[in-house]
Amino acid sequence: MDTSISASELRLRSIMQHAPLGLAEIDASGKIVNLNLAGTALLKPLTAALSVSIENIFPILDVINPKVVPAIKAFSQPGGLIMGNEQCHFSYPGELDLVEKDFSITVSKMADCFIVSFEDVTEKVSEEKAMVQAELDKAVAQGKFEIASEVLHDIGNAVVGFGSYLTRINRMMEQNNLANLKNVAGFMKAQQQAFGQVIGTDKAGALVNLMEGIAKSQEEHQTEIKRSIADQLNIIAHIQDILNIQRQYVVGHEAQERKPVNLRSIINDCRAMVFGAIDKKGIKLTLDMPAEGVVIKGDRTKLMQVILNILKNSIEAIDLNAEDKRIYLGLTTQEGSVNLVISDSGKGFDEATGAHLFERGYTTKSTGTGLGLYNCRSIIESHSGTITITSDGPGKGATTAILFKS
Repeated sequence: MDTSISASELRLRSIMQHAPLGLAEIDASGKIVNLNLAGTALLKPLTAALSVSIENIFPILDVINPKVVPAIKAFSQPGGLIMGNEQCHFSYPGELDLVEKDFSITVSKMADCFIVSFEDVTEKVSEEKAMVQAELDKAVAQGKFEIASEVLHDIGNAVVGFGSYLTRINRMMEQNNLANLKNVAGFMKAQQQAFGQVIGTDKAGALVNLMEGIAKSQEEHQTEIKRSIADQLNIIAHIQDILNIQRQYVVGHEAQERKPVNLRSIINDCRAMVFGAIDKKGIKLTLDMPAEGVVIKGDRTKLMQVILNILKNSIEAIDLNAEDKRIYLGLTTQEGSVNLVISDSGKGFDEATGAHLFERGYTTKSTGTGLGLYNCRSIIESHSGTITITSDGPGKGATTAILFKS
């Protein structure tokens, strides 16, 4: 009988010793009576960092969760659960920086001892936080696209209304009395001699000159107004083109299908969208692309997002008062690959900055989010491509190179 009990106890101790979570048997003072292998591995870095002995667990528990030790000391029942799966976040000094950890603690009392189980759930908590953040980002993005859709709709309605009024004014300009005014001026000039006999030669000449001047001035004014109306209608047409492209973003957010897309067409659309900013700064934009289309399989909306982001970065990097203001965009094809290069004469960057450009949250702009280039790399890599940004140093511009494998 005694041998059977001894064997059962031995098996139980072996199970506890090799359990995947930390298990510590302690007395009322916190002295560790038994500690399994997982517990030793989990507590050893803490004892070293805190310079405390592994013989007593209370100083360690005070760091993990200050509520645990008081709960143990205050428990007066002969046995039972004191704390179950308590999630604890704590930090302790590491070799270079603070080490952040998440533990799950369970404490129970038996007849003459306490059992403390602890598990490192840092990775699990990080994954859960990442999932929550991903869902939040998705919800925020969806909300932005819904707002963008409504804004585009409202702007589109306003532009259509404005265009209608301009068209109406244009039609009214065509229904003018300029022809009648010219006829009157011509009649008076033809009858100038007769008018001179009635009101005098000088007065008749002055009257004819006045009428001809009014007719000429009116014609010039109408020509200028028509030209302005035509310019406004062209601007409205351009705005409508941009709105159509932006609507493709909203639609493209829902449909992520990979279809054959023409990079040349995408680049031309992007150029139209940043034309105002380029023109305002007086930047010379050079496009070097094949005459025929360059087609790859991808997401048109996402690729536009990448090219627009890079072009906008180049525009912002060029100072308004700079003497050399250039952006070059080159698209070439080789056997098995497509190369897109965008270079500028902007402020450039040093090697240390270049090492962090694609990191999430890193930005050199006072109002930046640090997501632009991070998202660009994710998009390009999802298209089986690579993206690099290089610079010879501050003040020497930057070059972005994108490679797509056919």
